[in-house]
Amino acid sequence: MDNIIKEKSRVMVEQALFELDRYSKYRFTNRILRILKKLTGRKVPKYDRLNWPTALLANALFAYYKNNLNLEISLVIKQALIKYYRRFINSRQEFYYLDNAFAGQTLIDLHQTTGDERFKELLDEMVKYLKRHIADDEGSLPYRPLQSMDIFADGIGMICPFLCKYGHTYGDSNAISLAVKQIQNFFKNGMDNRTGLPYHGYDYKSQTKHGVIGWGRACGWLMTGMVESLIYMDKENAEYDEIKQNFRRLVDKVEAYQREDGFYPWQLPAREGPFDTSATAMILYAIAKGLDNDILIGIHRSRLLRGRDALINTVTDGKLYNCLAECGGFGIYPQKYDAYPWSLGPALSLFSVNSITLKQD
Repeated sequence: MDNIIKEKSRVMVEQALFELDRYSKYRFTNRILRILKKLTGRKVPKYDRLNWPTALLANALFAYYKNNLNLEISLVIKQALIKYYRRFINSRQEFYYLDNAFAGQTLIDLHQTTGDERFKELLDEMVKYLKRHIADDEGSLPYRPLQSMDIFADGIGMICPFLCKYGHTYGDSNAISLAVKQIQNFFKNGMDNRTGLPYHGYDYKSQTKHGVIGWGRACGWLMTGMVESLIYMDKENAEYDEIKQNFRRLVDKVEAYQREDGFYPWQLPAREGPFDTSATAMILYAIAKGLDNDILIGIHRSRLLRGRDALINTVTDGKLYNCLAECGGFGIYPQKYDAYPWSLGPALSLFSVNSITLKQD
């Protein structure tokens, strides 16, 4: 199985490099379409180069880069990532959305690797943007504040690891505190008391929870955000232990919904519905990182390996199909399944975890 993972991961890297370049370019045809939409009176959101699909790919590529011994492939990945971030810098684009900061995790690594101070300047701007972002009365950052004050589970995965990694790397305790507050507030307001699974999100003012309970990717975003934040938090801090215990309990709850074939359903309680490779990859990645960093103990390993084997067997030409389409908001989960960056990125990250937890006995 190890050799199969290595061979398929190489092809996945090629696909990820292609998609990173394609998704982050603002093509001429895109400009024309946006102009036409504006002329017809349709509302057109601001164009976003550092979006969450490209960030998933960038994070996955750097994870592979760190653990790959092939110098030729490593050089190609490094140059592609540098190009990706410099394209944003050269565009002089502002930050519009929370998920712009999701790309900051790999940017920290690139700054540490290259010493390019333009990367550090961009990182500082990301943190300033998050610190001055509109917040609800508890200090949580709404995903799209111009539309609503709703808090999404997605945001935990997109901003909290970046804030903790930035704070740890550059000595900014306030950045870590902001991340901790997001996680604590979500566990206070966004969880289903009966199942222990997350809703997709909530509104603090009305005390209303939104979306389905146990949407697979919401679980993945929340779990990934928690475990990657814990890696960069002070273990002596009481907040570390609180988040760690909540993460462990959530893993236990989520694992109970894993199918016999290793996959997770698109909505965890919908056992007889379709499985989703993006939810499966995100959940397994969070568990693998937990094991890799001694946040979880080994009892989760057999389930992890079962899911890993199921995922690797779905890889075709570097893509992972049976991935649920992009969510359109609370309760809007189009039942269209294909190959998207949000299955490719997390799966490549999973296969790049540097730990014996991903090796066969």
